[in-house]
Amino acid sequence: MARILVVGGAGYVGGAAVAHWVDRGDQVWVLDDLSTGHQVTVLGKGLTVARAGDQAVVCELLKQHTFDAVAHFGAFISVGESVQNPSKYFENNVDQTRLLLETLLQNGVKRFIFSSTAAVYGETGEGSIHEELPRAPINPYGESKLQVEQLLEELSRTRGLQAVAFRYFNAAGAEPKLRTGEWHEEETHLIPRILDAAIVGRSVQVYGRDYATPDGTCIRDYIHVSDLARAHAAGLDWLLAQPEGGVFQAMNLGSGHGYSVLEVIQAAEKAVGRRIEIVSHPRRAGDSARLVADASKAKKLLGFQPQFGLDQILETAWAWEKKRRQPKRAVFLDRDGTLNVDPGYLNHPEKLELIPGVPEALRKLKEAGYWLVVVSNQSGVGRGLIPLEMLPRIHDRMDEILRPQGAAIDEFSLCIHHPDAGCECRKPKPGLLLQAARRLGIDLSQSFMVGDKPVDVEAGRGAGVRGCVVVRTGEGKGTEAELSHSGTLKADHLADDLLAASQWILAQGLLPTSRA
Repeated sequence: MARILVVGGAGYVGGAAVAHWVDRGDQVWVLDDLSTGHQVTVLGKGLTVARAGDQAVVCELLKQHTFDAVAHFGAFISVGESVQNPSKYFENNVDQTRLLLETLLQNGVKRFIFSSTAAVYGETGEGSIHEELPRAPINPYGESKLQVEQLLEELSRTRGLQAVAFRYFNAAGAEPKLRTGEWHEEETHLIPRILDAAIVGRSVQVYGRDYATPDGTCIRDYIHVSDLARAHAAGLDWLLAQPEGGVFQAMNLGSGHGYSVLEVIQAAEKAVGRRIEIVSHPRRAGDSARLVADASKAKKLLGFQPQFGLDQILETAWAWEKKRRQPKRAVFLDRDGTLNVDPGYLNHPEKLELIPGVPEALRKLKEAGYWLVVVSNQSGVGRGLIPLEMLPRIHDRMDEILRPQGAAIDEFSLCIHHPDAGCECRKPKPGLLLQAARRLGIDLSQSFMVGDKPVDVEAGRGAGVRGCVVVRTGEGKGTEAELSHSGTLKADHLADDLLAASQWILAQGLLPTSRA
């Protein structure tokens, strides 16, 4: 059983790797800044919200836990955006990784698995792509990955780093248990765009029908995300078997077969059970006719062989899309006074004290299918009383307590503005609830708001939740008295604490639903 820190474990491939390691019995911790990842999909022993290069946070993690290896998936990946904003990509993908590696080596962690890309090769011609080809990327994204590979090579020679870099081709599909899948705010990948077109009834745009391929459309190599996860596990096992001393290996991860655009669309039609309309356009500049991996090195060194084909890729991707878009129900929760003792301004994780019964209440709600979303005014930040960087540390501490009990919060939606700022997110306005509902696909009419203050009830009413519950913890007793004299603002239920509130919610007769 290995102990692994997964950087970027709230993302697509990183999340699938975490799921695989957890299933095989390894102990996994996640570090992610949630800039593109999703907290609701995080598995493992704990989540720390921070950037990869935050040396103070990483040092603290390394003091708390002993890791056999670190796997790094935390990169920006849009080729188009990298062309428009190259400095963003070099800062995040290269500079942050350099800081991470320096921190790891200073603390004696020398095994490192890196998520690289076939984009390091650049123009390759039409033959199968093998690792001996020149590395000559044609965009800043590929160049940023190449610079990290070069850094890994150097550190393996000079400082004893043991590293593997996996050059992905086209990651696709969803983790078979549907715990994670592709979920990007702006989707650029072919398969999710085809499935989105099938869901909303749009046509799929096909660029180029006159390539020198069997059906005239481009051929690309697709590999199932869970096969990628298995390869990373094999890479870890390989590193663990190496003797002392620096080592670096880079290898391709692909199926080695390749499928045309039309073949992918046909597989999608089979998965969704209906025809998908196609609109053809001329070729796009720069598109190669065929890009397929030679993955024989991974097979030779790691014994790795993909298990999933195109049909399984589309079947799991389609199941994930349907699950992700299924309306969800949530319990929105005020934080201070509802979940934890309210000290006035909670400005340090050591001051966090959960109210008795909170973990049991949250666990029961999650087991019944509710998402747990904290919606909290944190005006102490705007007032200069709480350092902004303390909020993720406080929530990391809360996660450390709740996650082992099956009660982890799925999302924190916070207003950090000064009360006089006139923002649209500060309760009693419903902005925090409405934003979270849009982002996560929550059905407000099947959801509840729980808090200890009048503003919680007013925000819940404004958002249109099914019911509002006031707990008598925190300021709840004063709120109870205030509401009893109000002619307009009423709670649906008064409860002694969150555990009693959860029992009332669960008694309302809603059928359990799957949590995407």
